[in-house]
Amino acid sequence: MPILLSFVAAAAAAQFNPAAPDNRQIIAAFNYGSLEAVLTSIGARHQRTSTNAARPELLVTFSNDRRAVVTLLSCNATGTACKALGIQSSWERPPGVTPQAAAEAAEQFNRRYSFAKAYVTTSGRLALQRYLTADYGFIRGNLAVNLLVFASQADRFANDVVKRLETPAK
Repeated sequence: MPILLSFVAAAAAAQFNPAAPDNRQIIAAFNYGSLEAVLTSIGARHQRTSTNAARPELLVTFSNDRRAVVTLLSCNATGTACKALGIQSSWERPPGVTPQAAAEAAEQFNRRYSFAKAYVTTSGRLALQRYLTADYGFIRGNLAVNLLVFASQADRFANDVVKRLETPAK
């Protein structure tokens, strides 16, 4: 399914309204409140997990049941004004799959899709990551779309890469 169709399906499932007037508002800075409002609007569940005020973090479960960690970055000391965010989903490397085979599968995914970066972490886990900056603000609707497309990409990565690696070729 092309990315746009995946986004439309994810948006419909989350009952996200792309035409809502608040989607044209500029989020001056990322923080728990601004991010949680957008996550709720796209039907994602979220839980604060950070104990470091200057680096807020949320565990997010999207409406398609894909999970991710969202970390707010380049923040002031209280975490109320952050200029960037990172979002990452990760999976255990299937048993018997070498780090090289996993890295090759991630690289093939990267050649097909450019929205998020797939890679193997230093601990050997497969991961998908996206980084967004908001030095001069971020349009709320664009953040919602970025999160929805990331959820769709995480689902695609889990099915096209992780599940294929779990199933040995016959």
